[in-house]
Amino acid sequence: MVQTTTTRIDLLRHGLPEGDGCLRGHTDFPITTKGMEQMWLAVDGLADIEKVLTSPLSRCREFAEQFACRFSLPIEPLEYWQEMNFGHWDGQSRDMLWETYGDTLHQYWQNPWLSNPHGGETLREFDSRIQQAWQDLLHQNSGKRVLLVTHAGVMKQLLRILLDMPENAGYLHRLDLPYAARYRVTVFHDKNGVHWPQLQWPVQQQF
Repeated sequence: MVQTTTTRIDLLRHGLPEGDGCLRGHTDFPITTKGMEQMWLAVDGLADIEKVLTSPLSRCREFAEQFACRFSLPIEPLEYWQEMNFGHWDGQSRDMLWETYGDTLHQYWQNPWLSNPHGGETLREFDSRIQQAWQDLLHQNSGKRVLLVTHAGVMKQLLRILLDMPENAGYLHRLDLPYAARYRVTVFHDKNGVHWPQLQWPVQQQF
């Protein structure tokens, strides 16, 4: 019989921040009161977490700190889990971007793997960052129950990695992760060091 260790990660997107309608990326917009309420509702009943990881951006970190404080948990902000860096588009309103860069934006979103018109992080660099962050998380938190507070782009990219989605734009347009969306990944580690991730969405509270 193969013995396994189980790691459970609940990924939570931040709630409504300021700057709604902007391409936020690395721009550090603060969370709103409504956004905090959305996040607390999303974790209702989640009382068995052992550690909190968070993007250092305040729209994630502020809630993560409050959650960790309420349950007396260790917390670790990690730059790996920040949203994608959109360079000189970062923090700009989508309406303004379409008015200024309409044709370029259209071509970029057709397949963002192929170009980098904003001068920030390429999608391939972002994908590699999330793959590394995920491997580090599993290595450093094996057997734990973790809450990871992060961003929609990060959560979509991790789904692409876990579900072996192709390198195209399809998953970016077809996955809707609203504010305070939460999904769970349960990872079984066998004695040979192989990871077997399983996605639960919607989340069941039983472990």
